[in-house]
Amino acid sequence: MVKNNEKYVIIFSSNYHGYYIEQLFKRNEIKNTLRKAPISIAKSCHYAIYIQDKDLEKALELLKNSRISPQGIYEIIEISGYITYKKLHI
Repeated sequence: MVKNNEKYVIIFSSNYHGYYIEQLFKRNEIKNTLRKAPISIAKSCHYAIYIQDKDLEKALELLKNSRISPQGIYEIIEISGYITYKKLHI
């Protein structure tokens, strides 16, 4: 089940990168949640930031201007209670 109208998940290979971007987003008024990445898209101990649809463009711009590159950005798709992820090629 998708929480808080979250539509996208941004995966980071480092916990530090996840914490840094979480704070960057908060300072720029992007509501986000930092938690473990879904095992279906991140096989290791990666962290992910979950954001709402309305914040994607602003988040992408902040990521572009930071020196941190995410491992991947995925759209969260929920159909009949099942969640899948579609990688965005941005």
